[in-house]
Parts: sequence; structure tokens; C-alpha cells
Amino acid sequence: MARANAKLTAQRRQRRSEPAIATNHALKPTLGRTTARETPLDIRVHGLDLDASLGGYLRKRIGFKLGKFALQITRITVRFENISGPADAPTVACRFNVLLPAKVSVILESTDEDAKAAFDEAVDATARAVRRRLDKRHTKRIGRRKTL
Repeated sequence: MARANAKLTAQRRQRRSEPAIATNHALKPTLGRTTARETPLDIRVHGLDLDASLGGYLRKRIGFKLGKFALQITRITVRFENISGPADAPTVACRFNVLLPAKVSVILESTDEDAKAAFDEAVDATARAVRRRLDKRHTKRIGRRKTL
């Protein structure tokens, strides 16, 4: 119990910190609940080039938006993909996959002409979706209680 309280206290202090850059996914089940700094984050890019400064921005923004849910998040994957059509209009898709306990996934995608704009839309929508999913799980647990 004391260890759980210590984890919660550490989580409150680190609530808005950046997630881990690289973590061995095989270790996550043994770690159990992790703080924002320990939550695995994968950023994958296909078909376009992202500059290094954008990588730092992505980690900070994810930490700010999803850090408060870090105890309930198992893994975060962000994918950027160039999905330009036949007219060669630059279009970037940003897809979030947030894995919650019990193998529940929250998947969102946003498209825009700019990678940063697509990311901003996707991270905001992902934060709302994760909150809704966690609230839904919480109300189901409460709703199952029998009254005497």
C-alpha cells in the first residue's frame, strides 16, 4: 500500500512531464503502472522528414496532454504518414494509438497539410477520447455495485 501511495505521489509531481523516448515494451507488463516519464512512447515517420526540433515539441505536448493519464496508459504510438493524392497536394496523416489496460486501444487520426497542425489536432482529440474511455470504465464499475 505504501508503494502504491508513493507511486501516486510521484505521478502527481511528474504529471505533465515528457514520456520516455525509448522503453523496452517487454518490460512494461512487469513494471505495472508507470509515471509519465516511464510510459513508452514510439514516434514513427513514413514518407516524410520531420526536423529534430519537432520531436522535442511532440514529446512535450504529449506529456502535457496525456501525462495526467499515465498511470492508466500502457503505451503510446504516434505515426506520421505522407498520404498525398494524385494532385500532389501535401497531406500528412497523424495517427495516435494509446493502449490502455486490458488491451483496450484508443485510435485517432487527423490529416492536414502540415505535420505540426495534424499532430495538434490529433493530440487534443486523443486526450478527449482517453478521458471519455476512462470515465466510461469508471462508471461501469460503479454501476455494477448492488445496493442493499
